[in-house]
Amino acid sequence: MRKRISLCFVLVFFLLTVCSCQRKNILLFLNWGEYVDEAMIEEFEKMYNCEVLMDLGESNELFYSKVSAGTTCYDVVCPSDYMVLKMAENNMLRELDFSRLPNYNKEDRMPGVKGIAEALETKKEGITNYYVPYLWGTWGIAYSTLKDGLKESVTTAQNQWASLFDRNSLPAGTRVAMYDSNLHSYYAACRYLGLDTEKTLSKTELNQISNLIKGMHYDAWGTDDIKKDIVAGNRDVGFMWTGDFLYYYCENTASTVIDAYLAGDVTIDEISSMIETITTDAGIYKEKYQVGFDIFIPSDTIAFCDNLVIPKQAAHYDLALEFINFMCGRDEGENHVDPAFANTYYVSYNAPYMSLYEDIVGLKDAVFTAEDVEGLTASTAYDSDLYWKIYDVAIGIAFEKYYPKEENITLPDGSIKRYKGDILATFPRNYINTINSTFNNAKA
Repeated sequence: MRKRISLCFVLVFFLLTVCSCQRKNILLFLNWGEYVDEAMIEEFEKMYNCEVLMDLGESNELFYSKVSAGTTCYDVVCPSDYMVLKMAENNMLRELDFSRLPNYNKEDRMPGVKGIAEALETKKEGITNYYVPYLWGTWGIAYSTLKDGLKESVTTAQNQWASLFDRNSLPAGTRVAMYDSNLHSYYAACRYLGLDTEKTLSKTELNQISNLIKGMHYDAWGTDDIKKDIVAGNRDVGFMWTGDFLYYYCENTASTVIDAYLAGDVTIDEISSMIETITTDAGIYKEKYQVGFDIFIPSDTIAFCDNLVIPKQAAHYDLALEFINFMCGRDEGENHVDPAFANTYYVSYNAPYMSLYEDIVGLKDAVFTAEDVEGLTASTAYDSDLYWKIYDVAIGIAFEKYYPKEENITLPDGSIKRYKGDILATFPRNYINTINSTFNNAKA
């Protein structure tokens, strides 16, 4: 089960940052929330006799601000692709010594990770010397499958972004939530309007975006609450990270199957068939059981790759390399610790390595037997071995369904890509400010 990063853990970090740069055996890690299996942090601390203190950020721009300020000597940071580029261009990162990263297999990278790396290389030669991929994925449009006509509206519209920007394309009363990140919303609006996401736009084009946002009258602007509201049935459509959707999708799949088993509507021999049924396009088992929501990923969506980097001001470069190498590892040491698998499974974002991806997808092939239900009771069923075995099968199916290893997508302009989406552009600060003011005024 996913664990929350405790508030006291974060507070301890801030109490120690004043003197942390000079302390030995301390690694300062700037990361996203709920973006690492904390058990792997504990394993690293044991193996290397150190302490990992983790600070959390909620945007790439905040990561940049924290690192550039230099008040805290972060040893490892986890920025996305376009922010790695910006940090490298501004001489904020140290090159990695790959001879000391034996667990990192560059040749094993997923096609999408290679494609993103190639896109970055066209902007700065040698950029791949500064980072190791951690997790990657796409953005999608999550929607309720319980509202009549909504699935067809979202998935078959001529403009794949219409459900986020055209209420006339949706059933009456559809409640739409937009992700409260101006850059990501900007990209989506540009895609809907057919505007170039790689260049700064004219005032006329920005006004188009502003009027579009004003006219939609979104029912909510949110972040993590969007996925929770769609799962709870309080929203019908929302723009979000595919990985955020996938975690809840697998949870609901497992809970739905457990519901059916406890009600006597599915036997142990029928569980595999039920999982397959409710995770296909049909989505309904015995006209009663379904997950209740799904996601549509436009062919020209946002793609991203989050990466591990070492800032120039890192106080513990050697330990930082050990940490990055550990996070790339499989079956580490006598305890058979598998950090790469554990983090991918825990976070539900896509695996950076093909072998890891295939291991995750392989979870779908589990076979259910009578032993899985021995001693099962209504009070223990929702946190039982059976529940988590169903979850494992669901996550294997979901990875294969929503994270295809090779897309060969035909884009609206006729070009073909190996994976869905494009990374965000690295805009200058003054244009970022223009985007922010455009959206903030439109929201108001």
